[in-house]
Amino acid sequence: MTPEQQQHERKLRRIRSLQFQPVTSLPMTLFMLWMVGNDLSIFSIMFVGMSIMTPITSLMNTPKTFQMFEGEADVRKDVALAKLIYGVCCLAALGVGLMKVSWMGLLPVNAIDWLDHSPPRYAEVSFASF
Repeated sequence: MTPEQQQHERKLRRIRSLQFQPVTSLPMTLFMLWMVGNDLSIFSIMFVGMSIMTPITSLMNTPKTFQMFEGEADVRKDVALAKLIYGVCCLAALGVGLMKVSWMGLLPVNAIDWLDHSPPRYAEVSFASF
């Protein structure tokens, strides 16, 4: 193998390790979210906030994460695919946090959650008598 091929393989290995970075901490996050339970306490709010904010900041920092490979033409396709997979992994991690918020009852998903904000319906009833 030539040194250029070895360098290219090292770049591809680094790109592959970066693209799955958001889901590497997902098992620990799932365990911690399971441990805090569904009660409202400072610890549960703190862990749920962490599980929601971490994927959002990772998604916002996607260009900075892959910035070291931007100028190289030999891995341009691989970087584009890695960014797509990285974004999907961030959205999966965000989905875990949002599911926990829903299980805690903090996410308004039912019609009864919006009942106070819906306008009242008035029905006009008229009777005719002679």
